Amino acid sequence: MPLYDQVDLLCQAVLAQGSEEAEKILQQARGQAERLKTAEKGREQEVLERTRREVQARAHHDARNLVDRVSLDSKRRVAEAKEAVLARVFELGRERLLAFRDSPEYHDWLRKTLVKAVRELGGGNCRVVAHPEEASRLTADLLDEVSRETGASLELATDGQAPSGGFLALSADGRLRYDATFQGILERKRDSLRTELAKRLWQAEERL
Repeated sequence: MPLYDQVDLLCQAVLAQGSEEAEKILQQARGQAERLKTAEKGREQEVLERTRREVQARAHHDARNLVDRVSLDSKRRVAEAKEAVLARVFELGRERLLAFRDSPEYHDWLRKTLVKAVRELGGGNCRVVAHPEEASRLTADLLDEVSRETGASLELATDGQAPSGGFLALSADGRLRYDATFQGILERKRDSLRTELAKRLWQAEERL
């Protein structure tokens, strides 16, 4: 066979082999590209899903925080409203107590409370301190009546700084005191009154 024929066949064989190798390489490249494409799609879906979950979680968290803030603010407003109602009720109660001073029963209340105060202080000489408004009610006749009943000597002193309504009773040495002012009585009973008032005012609400 002539040399050029051999060279031609060799060239064709090389070309054929090269074409086969090239095709294999191309197929491998296509397969790898397809796998990479599929993998990339999978990663995209994973990223999208993760992002969706994160967004949902963040949205849920933000919504929960908002609900909690609104709930706390609502509870705070309700508590403030209830406190305002209780404060108003206490104020009305104080006004009614002050109005009680003009009733016929007030004289009897003063007498009984003075007797109790003197006995609590151990008898003897006692000083009765009251707002000047009470001077016309804590009369000398009333004090004499209590003195006869208890055997104690009572002296009235007025003080513009003393609360209106009721009185303060002090032992002779000033070491003991009996607070029968309306303000003192309300303060001592404030906690129990608050509990009872809240129960009566909002017991229907609590059953809902």
